[in-house]
Amino acid sequence: MHLVLQPMPQPADGGICVGLLDDAPCTFHGRVATVGGGEIEAKAIAAEILVAVENAARALFGPEWVQSLALVSGLNVRTCQRDRIGRYGLPAPVLRALGEGAAFPWARALGDVMLATARLAKTVAGDGGRPRKPGEIGLPPVIDTDDQMAKTVAEAKRVVTWLAQQRAEHRAPAIEDE
Repeated sequence: MHLVLQPMPQPADGGICVGLLDDAPCTFHGRVATVGGGEIEAKAIAAEILVAVENAARALFGPEWVQSLALVSGLNVRTCQRDRIGRYGLPAPVLRALGEGAAFPWARALGDVMLATARLAKTVAGDGGRPRKPGEIGLPPVIDTDDQMAKTVAEAKRVVTWLAQQRAEHRAPAIEDE
């Protein structure tokens, strides 16, 4: 079996379609996937979920994606580790978000902005990004970071532009014997 996480039309029955499993839509209702009219427990396709998650998460966050996925999803870091995903899978909303994010034209930049948004949300929520205690949710369900995000993006653009200008203006001369 082969699972590909990708943007999919969503069913009206409340399920979450996360992509294609062997070229058929894969829709989750809780921990049960419906594929081609049949039902499959998430545990039964956990290895396929892991491969699909690794592909999508690398596109968004790079090769060391575990911590990033935990931060943006609000899941525990242990839940996002490869061995756990390979045994238990991940919640369908996380799979859907990974598929949609990986399909974005600038997936890695989107991943960076997702991380920035999650960090700002944690800071605005008042925890300053500290690790969660057992039982705490990772991010507030309503994230109002518009002002902070606009200021952060403007500052990032200013610094990157300034550095590019500095590099262009202050290039060291080439050394003759190299």
